[in-house]
Amino acid sequence: MSRFASQRFSHAILAAVLLLAGQPLHAQNKYDILARALQPYGALFYSKAPTKAMEADVVLRQGPAALAEFLNQPLRVYFQIPDKLRIETTDPQHRIVFCRDGQSVWAYPRDFATGIIAAGRVSKGETRIPDFRLPLKDQEIVFIPALFEILRFESGSDPSGKSVWRLDLRLMPQLAQAIKSDNWVASAVVNQDNFHVRRVRIETNNWTSTIDVLATRFERALPPQTWAAEAQLASEATPIPPEYFGSALQRTPLVAIPR
Repeated sequence: MSRFASQRFSHAILAAVLLLAGQPLHAQNKYDILARALQPYGALFYSKAPTKAMEADVVLRQGPAALAEFLNQPLRVYFQIPDKLRIETTDPQHRIVFCRDGQSVWAYPRDFATGIIAAGRVSKGETRIPDFRLPLKDQEIVFIPALFEILRFESGSDPSGKSVWRLDLRLMPQLAQAIKSDNWVASAVVNQDNFHVRRVRIETNNWTSTIDVLATRFERALPPQTWAAEAQLASEATPIPPEYFGSALQRTPLVAIPR
């Protein structure tokens, strides 16, 4: 992010926090709940946080056409700050893997990897993949909930009778303008007993995605072998040049996260 854009971003954060502080106390409860739901994810990005990794079991129920082969498939996502990511289907009869370990990227099977390269675009002449990071200082991460405008907040229950909260939210308009964000609205279902995010639905001008979050686990670090191809995958695990990483993400469920 450029210095000018970073300054605009900081000013937008300040404006959002002041706006939130000026709301009635009862209106802040929904932001407290959003903060509790987002806290374990935001904590991954603290520079001195001991927890740097996450493992999640998810199912992509709806998404862009490019993700048809991932729809309704059990998926496992491994993520570790600052530069490790693995997304894979867990069905042994339908294995697809996309993995980044630092500057090394590979995919399985071979036809999935070659399709990524054939359809991809080189990232503006850059060959180094940037680290995963938030454009925030440590002391600003706590204000992440204030960056959102909550459009709807309801208490209810799921079909089994479990108590949940339902929220619709979007980036605060001044922040969206500052970072030139896509126009999107997210809906979330959050358990009332443990603040676990159960479902996320994102609508943009071009597509809609829905992700069920079955389980999440946060760890200090994941085993080193997480980022290597298992013996049964090694023959078709295909390297992907780093300059294709950005476009490669467009072929994974991460494309369902708005920018």
